[in-house]
Amino acid sequence: MKNNSNYAYHLEYDTIKNAVRYSIILFLTFIFSAMANGFSQDKVSLDLKNLNISQILDEIEANTEYKFIYNVNIFDFEKKSSITVKDKSIKFVLNMIFNNQLDYEVIDKKVILKKKIKTKVSSEEEEEEVLQRSVSGNVSDSDGNGLPGASVLEVGTSNGTTTDFDGNFTLELENDDSDLEISFIGFETQTVSTDSDNISVQLLVSDSSLDEIVVTGYGTQLRRNITGSVATIDTEVIENRSLTSAGAALSGTTAGVFVSQNSGEAGQDEISIRVRGIGTLNDSRPLIIIDGIEGDINLLNPNDIESISVLKDAASGAIYGSRAANGVVVVKTKRGSRNQKAVFAYEATFGTSEAVKLPDVNYDPVYNMNFKNLSRTNFGGEPIYSPAQIAEAGSQTTWWKDPMNDLIQKAPVNVHNLSVTGGSEDVNYRVALGILDQESIATGGNYFDRGNLRINLDASPTDKIEIGTTISLSRSNQSGTQQSLNSSNLQGPQALGVQLQNTLGPKYNADGNYAMITVDQAGFNVGPGTGRNNNAGYADGVYYDIGQIINNTLMNAYVAYSPIENLTIKATGALRNRSTNSRQFTKLVKNYYPDGSSFNAPGVSRLRTRENIEFFTETYFLTADYNVDLGGGNLNALIGYSQEENQVTNFYASRDGHLTNAVQVLDAGQPTNQLNNGSETGFAVQSYFARVNYNLNDKYLLEANVRRDGSSRFLKDKWGVFPSFSAGWIMSEEDFISSITAIDFLKIRASWGELGNANVPNFAFNKSLSLTEGYSFGGVIVPGVGQSSLGNENLSWEKTTSTNFGVNLVLNNGLGIDFDLFNRETSDILFDLPVNVLTGFTSQYRNAASMETKGWELALNYSKTIGKLKLQLGANISKAENTVTDLNPGIAGGENDRIFLSNGAILGEGYRPAAFWGFKSDGIFNDAAELAAAADHSLMGSQVGDVKFIDLNGDNKITLDDRTDIGVDVPEITYGFNIFANYGNFDLAAIFQGIGETSFQGTFELFKPDAGGYNTANFWADNWTPSNPDARWPRIWAGQAASPSDVYPSDFFVWDRAYLRLKNLQIGYTVDADFIPFDSLRLFFNGTNLWTSTDFPLIDPEVRTGVGANELYAPGQEAQAGRAPYMFPQLKIMSFGIQAKF
Repeated sequence: MKNNSNYAYHLEYDTIKNAVRYSIILFLTFIFSAMANGFSQDKVSLDLKNLNISQILDEIEANTEYKFIYNVNIFDFEKKSSITVKDKSIKFVLNMIFNNQLDYEVIDKKVILKKKIKTKVSSEEEEEEVLQRSVSGNVSDSDGNGLPGASVLEVGTSNGTTTDFDGNFTLELENDDSDLEISFIGFETQTVSTDSDNISVQLLVSDSSLDEIVVTGYGTQLRRNITGSVATIDTEVIENRSLTSAGAALSGTTAGVFVSQNSGEAGQDEISIRVRGIGTLNDSRPLIIIDGIEGDINLLNPNDIESISVLKDAASGAIYGSRAANGVVVVKTKRGSRNQKAVFAYEATFGTSEAVKLPDVNYDPVYNMNFKNLSRTNFGGEPIYSPAQIAEAGSQTTWWKDPMNDLIQKAPVNVHNLSVTGGSEDVNYRVALGILDQESIATGGNYFDRGNLRINLDASPTDKIEIGTTISLSRSNQSGTQQSLNSSNLQGPQALGVQLQNTLGPKYNADGNYAMITVDQAGFNVGPGTGRNNNAGYADGVYYDIGQIINNTLMNAYVAYSPIENLTIKATGALRNRSTNSRQFTKLVKNYYPDGSSFNAPGVSRLRTRENIEFFTETYFLTADYNVDLGGGNLNALIGYSQEENQVTNFYASRDGHLTNAVQVLDAGQPTNQLNNGSETGFAVQSYFARVNYNLNDKYLLEANVRRDGSSRFLKDKWGVFPSFSAGWIMSEEDFISSITAIDFLKIRASWGELGNANVPNFAFNKSLSLTEGYSFGGVIVPGVGQSSLGNENLSWEKTTSTNFGVNLVLNNGLGIDFDLFNRETSDILFDLPVNVLTGFTSQYRNAASMETKGWELALNYSKTIGKLKLQLGANISKAENTVTDLNPGIAGGENDRIFLSNGAILGEGYRPAAFWGFKSDGIFNDAAELAAAADHSLMGSQVGDVKFIDLNGDNKITLDDRTDIGVDVPEITYGFNIFANYGNFDLAAIFQGIGETSFQGTFELFKPDAGGYNTANFWADNWTPSNPDARWPRIWAGQAASPSDVYPSDFFVWDRAYLRLKNLQIGYTVDADFIPFDSLRLFFNGTNLWTSTDFPLIDPEVRTGVGANELYAPGQEAQAGRAPYMFPQLKIMSFGIQAKF
């Protein structure tokens, strides 16, 4: 046992040691390569005939390390010329080319061409020249960073210049009172007066997103040229939200993308991202790509993100092949810029979190006792509380009055981010450190801390070689006293707070020890082995000691080589390791009955468990990218190869029987009941891919992709081929559209493609063996080996065919409209199906089903500047309908067209996946006459006061054949809208998110009138009784399956889960630079989940908790279906912060 424990320790140590080694190697490689830029040559040889001046400059750039910056208006660069020189200086060559008609300045390897100021020869002209006015200035972005190469043009003339590397310029004016026009690619052009001889201009990023560079698969594209369905979120949207989880940046901002946060527990956000609904019956999570490598967005520091692109259709995602069937989220992190001075940035937020919504429960013991009695007498049972017990409860003043208030608190959330960004002529860098410090709203001492370190480095040792590396390290540490860290089975404070035993007695006895009521007092099972103890022990944090540490390391390095013009060959390698170490110690604490006897809580024995999970991935890919002008257009071609290998190891150990709560190590336990086990598995993917883009006349766009993937998860059919095609037509470039002044831009596009999915457990094609089977020999149980799964050697690729039609329209009034229609058909779905019990097994993975998703998306964006007010408005809405079109389990004895899932949901042909299955309802039977007039309910056993079911098949009898689809958990409509505004030094950002056509069907606890041992939800107060026949709710019952209203699910207990929520509000103020000793300072208030509009009762509508919620999730990502109070509540966070740059 000791050796195995050491193994887990050494495994983690070796992983960290190797990570450090790789980091040092990558860093030294970068440093030594970057030093090579000092050896560049300053002589040039040329032999060029009859070329444009601009072509000659291109040839110089291609054959030297020099780059030219100039305004095209300062010289006739289309003029033909010839030049032949050998080993001449760049100064000599430029004098030959321009015949001394231009001035130029050489700084490092950048050559700035300037218009020459003519000198006058006569004395009169010389006097005039002396009197000519000169202005100087600086051009920068909104953050104060100088913009090199910005154009400065005297309005009404061809006189102009460009800024140097710090954004500075000097210009001799031809007319003293002329204005200057300042422009730079990607920024709005400004015209400024020359009232002053020294001018400072800050350019704003252009509102038009058409020329925005969008990160796509293995490259970038201009937004105007994209033919697939791609949505982007830029750094401004992300920075205007104080996020603890990067995945939440997508919520409410992107059409067709729905983000839900399934827990508010510190460190357990459980962000769920879905793109265009549910595309499969297994794992519908999209592929997450971070800086070109697959990663976990929840481990990323939101402050490190520059942009997020969502690839929604097959055309945009096909380059990722089988990994992209459910969409791709491409994250680009911030990097430095060349020739940028070092900029330090610090951001800090200090906030407080509290529960968005807690169950609306009645904690009055007298009310609950009478309610529990009624639930039994309604069905002929005996009351469980006597009049004397009820009278005693009414007279008590020492009983626990408000347990929820003691178990849930307001808790601090603090975030700190520090970064430095900069670059020289050939190197750029960004180093960032982030710290999240969060306390749980669950009392008792529950904390979460996360630290992130990211280093992004890029360098150009020569003009043909580009190298770079990313090193990302994160460490999260969760410590607490709750029973479990994962909210999929969290014994959260809501569940503890609503337990009835809390309010039927005091928290402490006269001696100050934990008091506990007896079974007779409670009326239900409490005490040892029931999980019903004195919950003040949780509030005080004395029952458990729990911790989890996650170390995540991501390192990648690339080398890009351009052997000839327009060809780039790039090799990338990446290593990713995630190590999760969990511990739990169950203590023993005395709970005392009124008679002085006691028992140990929360368990019967002290128990220590330790678990280590290591996930290691190696990724390598090689690409060649070629770009050439061809046939009046531009052709871009990409080919590539990639390989990924994954390894997962697990080790678990436990011992009980510890002598004291103070000594918790494994070795302190007794070996009698010790456990240890471990596992190791892995999978690999190998791929070849290619893409061709052709842009003809900036009007006609074509793209084709193909990827061939091979997966180790299949035995016979390892390889799959996934093609896609797309086309676009920029109609606004045509004469018949360009003449319409109301339209600035109009593009139509269409795409078709096939994608794959190999999401089955590793080696599911094989029959697996268990080494822990027990066999009886002579009455003695001995260990042995036995088959534990059927396997299926015929498993093959799940395939998704996607079509998309889209329109992008920008009107001249600033309104942008994006509309998409899509259809996605998935066949050969991989699913774990039930099998005939005669096989000796319960299920088998098969290619068993088909489904279809069809829908539409609409996004509106509007930008307007009115004086000092700059306004940006956005709205999006999408609808995605999912239907199972074929289901063939192939069970012996015939085909089945439906499967009942473990929690009562259904998979069936013609139905929505994981749909709720039950009866339609028509209120309740208010009296005997109404029961007699209705369809025959005798098979249901319905009585007056019960739910009335609808006879769907019209046979005047209610039978199981009258059941149907009565709701679904997955939202079919998602929408959001956002507001960004700036006025002077003030700014505001508000983001809303909503869902519609989605339901909740609760099956436990508060959604039952008396689920045994829970305080009663207030909404049950209006229940049917003979004296209250017009009640909202039926006659109440005790426990489960005690009433026809409960035995037979119906839409009577299906709630509308639709909501609209203000996900984020931020109000900021930027302090004038004149009043601060550094570059910029911004103060802001931020609020998260401040307001919600919903009719959904009891709990948070965003959290998936009802029937169907634990289906269609990846393993380990399930919500706790139906167990409403077991969900950890969402958080409302209010914080204040500062952002400073210096």
